[in-house]
Amino acid sequence: MGNRKFLETIICAALFLCGDASALRPYLREVEAKASWMEVSSKEKKTVYYMEMVQGGRVILRTIEKGKPLTRGGAIKQQLVKDFFREIENSEIINSQKDLDSKMLFYKGEILKISAYVSGELRRVAAPFKDFGEAFSYAFSEVRKEALKLQKPENVKAFLMAEPLEGAVLDELGKRAGKEYEMAIIETNDIQKVKPLLRAIKQPHRLITLQSQQEQKSITDFITEHRLYGVKDMFYISTTRGGFRCQILSAE
Repeated sequence: MGNRKFLETIICAALFLCGDASALRPYLREVEAKASWMEVSSKEKKTVYYMEMVQGGRVILRTIEKGKPLTRGGAIKQQLVKDFFREIENSEIINSQKDLDSKMLFYKGEILKISAYVSGELRRVAAPFKDFGEAFSYAFSEVRKEALKLQKPENVKAFLMAEPLEGAVLDELGKRAGKEYEMAIIETNDIQKVKPLLRAIKQPHRLITLQSQQEQKSITDFITEHRLYGVKDMFYISTTRGGFRCQILSAE
């Protein structure tokens, strides 16, 4: 058993270093084997909100109301979350991983950008919400309806989110940063010292909970120590998994 555990650890570490942005295996398979996070936006309605859920019924919903963020979180009926995960696993769009982002430039309806673990792989797609089908929409609305009844969780002070940067965007960033800021690859050993940052990079687009001022300070200290390009609530980092734009978002 000891050799098997050691081998699994080595494999997980290798996947962390070599994975790509569309199919990332969890660093530890036993942690949140089923988890999903998503953003719904609409140019016409000028709305945007974020929702995530994990197996067992825990949900987080972050909305913007009257120009201000409002976070709700807690447990809802496990069956509702279970039904939604079933629709995720049955979704043709999510299973095909066809990202339609480039075709939605002038689309004004609701757009869903969703990340989810399917068969142990982290997948992300973006498509018009209506294209996910009626069963998916119903399961989604039932979860959101219950999430709206929840209160703000006491242990959530802010969130950290990492968005992958690729190609020309990353090259342009390097030019803008210039010699004054560090754009060299930051080693994984250094990133591991700031656990929320490590989680954000492993799970792009997910709002990683910051539970204290000390956790926020650990991130700003990291920015200063490594001379990262940006400011205290938005910065850029180059890692073995690629480049990321990281943001600290208010919970309330």
